[in-house]
Amino acid sequence: MAMTEIIQKPRVQYVYDFATLEKIPEGATSAQVAAKRLLSGPSLATGKSSTVGAVLTGSRIILTLGTQARGSGAKPHTHPNEQFNYILQGTMVNEIEGEVVFAGPGTLLHTPTAAAHTGLACPDEDLIFLAMKDTRSGIVGPPVDGQYTGPNYLPGFGTRADEPMQTTARMLAEAGHDAAGKKTRYVFDFANLAERPGRISRVKVTPAGPLPWSGGAGAVVTGELLHIAVLKYPHGGALSVNASPAERFVFVAAGALRGEIDGQPVTIGPRSIAHVPSGIRHGFAAGGDGNAVVVVAQDNRFEFIA
Repeated sequence: MAMTEIIQKPRVQYVYDFATLEKIPEGATSAQVAAKRLLSGPSLATGKSSTVGAVLTGSRIILTLGTQARGSGAKPHTHPNEQFNYILQGTMVNEIEGEVVFAGPGTLLHTPTAAAHTGLACPDEDLIFLAMKDTRSGIVGPPVDGQYTGPNYLPGFGTRADEPMQTTARMLAEAGHDAAGKKTRYVFDFANLAERPGRISRVKVTPAGPLPWSGGAGAVVTGELLHIAVLKYPHGGALSVNASPAERFVFVAAGALRGEIDGQPVTIGPRSIAHVPSGIRHGFAAGGDGNAVVVVAQDNRFEFIA
């Protein structure tokens, strides 16, 4: 009796823990992985930002979980792809197109394509943020002055250590206007998404809930090439598996998710991320003892489907 050869489908890695990305061995992965490194140069002295992180690159989305030491950040720079930053810890102060704005924990910061901007961690604590871009360009962009001479610093830090330091609260108070953008809305607080008359929005905001299978809810911010959704999955929600023609990354900001991707059971812990290539069946539900807060980046050639 002839033996039948059994061909096993290679196991693909879909879930990545940002804390250990640099340790991932070579093999079948669903996204390209870059080791943890400075994002704007080989050293602080030869870069234009203090941001460090590991980069995941899909076919249409590139992202990193970035960290900036308090009081430091990026010089004025541009890039030919728009950027969304979801803030997990600390407060980011930015000057975008000449307007100073502040993004705190749980908010989403939008930087339009080709807009000159800065981004620094406010003085009180280090900044942790999920940066998401389309793949028209890489994760970093060139400084406006063309000089790679080190990061930008706030008074009291780095090259400005001899200047008086301010607290984050003092910086917010002295800004003297809407911290989300007076003329253009750059910062989106998902607890308060109401628009203010007279202010321009470069993106579209759409409610995304209740999710039909779990009762969760959230909202979607749609830019030029990406949907960015912030969703809450309640504890005890059911799992519904479906496929989307769009590529997506699913990041757990709080709690945990359980689910499956292409028939493989997966668990996604806090500050870990799943990559779902286009056309792959997948589904998620809250997997811990409580709710899960999830950030989804999806290319917007297709309608967003939670």
